[in-house]
Amino acid sequence: MMLKKWRKKKRLLAGVTLSTLLLGSAGAYAAKVSGFGTNLVGEQANGSVQTPVNQLITPAGKQIEFGGNPISVAINPNGKTAVTIVGRSDYGGKGINVIDLASGTMKAQDISLGLSHMWGLAYSKDGSQLYATGSSGSTGKVVVLSVAPDGTPAVQKTINLPTASVGGNINPLDIAIAPDGKLLVALNRDNSLGVIDPQTGTLTNKITVENAPTSVLVNGNFAYVTNQGGRKAQPGDTTVDSSGTPVVTDKTGATTTGSVSVVDLLTNTVVKNIPVGVQPERMTLSGQYLFVANTNSDTVSVIDTKTNNVVQTIDIKPYPNAPKGSAPNAVKMVDGKLMVSLGRVNAIAVYDWKGPDKTPELQGLLPTAWFPVDIAVDSVNKNLVVANADGIGSRGPARNLTIQGITVNGHSSYAQVGSLSLIPFPDAGALAKGTKQVYENNNWYGLKNLNAKPRPHKKPVAMPERVGEPSTIKHVFYIIKENRTYDQVLGDLGKGNGLPALTQFPQQVTPNLHKLARTFPLLDNTYTSGIQSASGHQWVMQGTNTDYEDKETDTANVRSYPGGAGDAMAYAPTGHLWDQAAKYGVSVENFGEDTTGFTGPEPFGTWTDWYKDYQILAGLQKGNLHVPVGDYQATIDIPSLGPITYKPYPTFDMNIPDQYRFEIFKQRFEEHVKNHDLPALTTMWLTNDHTAGNSTNNPTPQAMVADNDLAVGKIVDLISHSPYWKDSVIFITEDDSQNGLDHVDGHRQPAFVISPWVKRGITNSHYWTVINMVRSIEQILGLPAMNQNDAAAEPMSELFTNKPDFTPYDFVPNQIPLDTLNGQPGSNTAVLANTTNITPGAKELAKQWTEWSNKHKDEFSGKHASPDTINANMLNHSVWYATKGFDKPYPGEKKVLTPAEVEQQPESRAPSPAKN
Repeated sequence: MMLKKWRKKKRLLAGVTLSTLLLGSAGAYAAKVSGFGTNLVGEQANGSVQTPVNQLITPAGKQIEFGGNPISVAINPNGKTAVTIVGRSDYGGKGINVIDLASGTMKAQDISLGLSHMWGLAYSKDGSQLYATGSSGSTGKVVVLSVAPDGTPAVQKTINLPTASVGGNINPLDIAIAPDGKLLVALNRDNSLGVIDPQTGTLTNKITVENAPTSVLVNGNFAYVTNQGGRKAQPGDTTVDSSGTPVVTDKTGATTTGSVSVVDLLTNTVVKNIPVGVQPERMTLSGQYLFVANTNSDTVSVIDTKTNNVVQTIDIKPYPNAPKGSAPNAVKMVDGKLMVSLGRVNAIAVYDWKGPDKTPELQGLLPTAWFPVDIAVDSVNKNLVVANADGIGSRGPARNLTIQGITVNGHSSYAQVGSLSLIPFPDAGALAKGTKQVYENNNWYGLKNLNAKPRPHKKPVAMPERVGEPSTIKHVFYIIKENRTYDQVLGDLGKGNGLPALTQFPQQVTPNLHKLARTFPLLDNTYTSGIQSASGHQWVMQGTNTDYEDKETDTANVRSYPGGAGDAMAYAPTGHLWDQAAKYGVSVENFGEDTTGFTGPEPFGTWTDWYKDYQILAGLQKGNLHVPVGDYQATIDIPSLGPITYKPYPTFDMNIPDQYRFEIFKQRFEEHVKNHDLPALTTMWLTNDHTAGNSTNNPTPQAMVADNDLAVGKIVDLISHSPYWKDSVIFITEDDSQNGLDHVDGHRQPAFVISPWVKRGITNSHYWTVINMVRSIEQILGLPAMNQNDAAAEPMSELFTNKPDFTPYDFVPNQIPLDTLNGQPGSNTAVLANTTNITPGAKELAKQWTEWSNKHKDEFSGKHASPDTINANMLNHSVWYATKGFDKPYPGEKKVLTPAEVEQQPESRAPSPAKN
């Protein structure tokens, strides 16, 4: 699928300045800001592409698309070809792609390196060799390739690297060539620079640098290494763990330092560590000056290599007074113009740089595809070669299936299509046109209206026009669920844009979600912004995702998997919703979200033990709790989250039913009702629609989703029958929708906005994402936007009404037993419940999938449980068969497969992200 040539949607009036268009007037934003209307995610009629992160894609230049997420790009020294490497082998691509630069066409595609996750590329000086970094399983590797005269590389040998000093994968990232031909590799989890002899394949030296080295640049006999995790921690520092290394943070948990290590290659010693901005990444050299992109500071540091001092810091602001959030991640110099890749803006910023004593001026912006991460300079054809990691999104081949003679297609969030943009060196005209396009793509027109100062003496309304104006709503509940697509749950609703053939958890399983969708606004065009939990939880709580975590997702999370916290480097410098609330004096209480564990003195017990505890708490059984409430406590790694977290509420664990979570929340909520002290913002992680596959003694997937559905229904019932219903709103989102198919896009989700102050019974097909939910919460509670993403997002105003309906919600009892457990040893009755034709073969398949689930049971539940520890492709097959039957092939496949057969699929060969 080639991106159609972008045609401008509107003509701008001659003489109207760019700043006027951006800032607009101070009138009501609703009359000025267009947003994205009812766009569906994907290609639009005019050739642009709508992403699930509130941005359009209209890249400049020529586009080359391919499966997977490109992380690095390199140009052959002869100037004829370029190569790019995709981040992982199970997102639609396999390895290296070769591009002919003169024609802008694909010369060779998907050259396999035998790696499951990949990162760095470098050519030898003569171009006869190509070196690539990555991993296979938990072993870091460097692949040596010979390059044919036509530019096509072939694997020559693979060099295995040792484990990191903290254990596990050493995580090799960027690679460079020393003057003597040695390979210099950023050994990210080892906090060192590796020196490798490519002839013998020997790691000859490991030079200790600072935390999380990422990029390497050689200047004569010196190597410069960016340390994305910053300086080493010192006594008195606040620190949070990042993959075994304590990194310096503030109370939000986000890192606060960055550095560049200067390595003398003659002595293999670090001669200086230079402080720069936060989370420095790629660099470029122009004359004596080294330019460093600091992604979390939105700056570029300029280092004079003669003194190794920072002589200038360039603020990267794509529009006047822009908040943080551009995520500059790569830099190049072309004819005195500094080109800066802005990952979160989908653009190249062009600065006129005239030396460190003059403040550079922003000349303009060039639109790229989604999430640019690397730039190479094609000086022969006068093009920038830009690697766009997310390209055009999850637009890879749709899986198809036939049910009852009807063939349907479904998209998965994992079907990634990346791209290269070949962008001509820009002149003034191209920059003017490109800048206007970038503004439009990011919804920056009328930003002043969206973020205007509040006006005094305004009458309270449900959704204020401006942040800081009064709302009739005083209490916001924000509930995060796990992993389901819209079609999986609401495809059978009978209204809205659903496809029943893709529905795995219909009304019988999810009666409350169906009733809520019919009672309150049905949102059939709302999207999660992340692909998996590690990125998803960042989006739903931060309104953005760091460049670090986006790349971690695209490269299989080798360093860490913060699927609900767990890595300081994944946290945005602009904070989480609760940080913004604290900053502006808004009270918050957290139930489970972004907690990292749940520990106590007693034996943990089984799902049945916790289910019995729920029944005792609910008054349905008599007896003693196997774990008294409060003995088990949630653990937290983010300093600011600890004081506001209600610790008896569990974290992610499939061994604890959501009914238990509801009872713990109910106890606390009733205390607030009694004491008249309900916080303004309540965040909650309600996890069990994730399911535990077919693992024995855990409920079936249907029962787990029904458990989650009932908990949602009871929570809405509880709030709506309380005194707080009159001034409350409940937002419900999935963290991601990775574990299913959807006929529109794999990011489309079943989302809900529930309140007396919303319009009942409507179908709303406006394009929304979790960023709009975050902005809506901010708008109601009077919280200014945190970053560029939520600053440009529309609140979901059209859902609200100033004529409230205070009718409470009555939950629907579950229609299937919640304690329907997966098959006991020798019995697969529950697993086979949906199988129409129960043959001996079907029974054997059910048995094998039960055995597979049992093998991985500890990763679903107990103290080692973590989101997405299990390979998503394997779990998706397991849940499909359990919900659709062992006589119905998984979408896109011709027969029902055994676990062994599914494990051979490319999607299953890469390890689960949480295991790395």
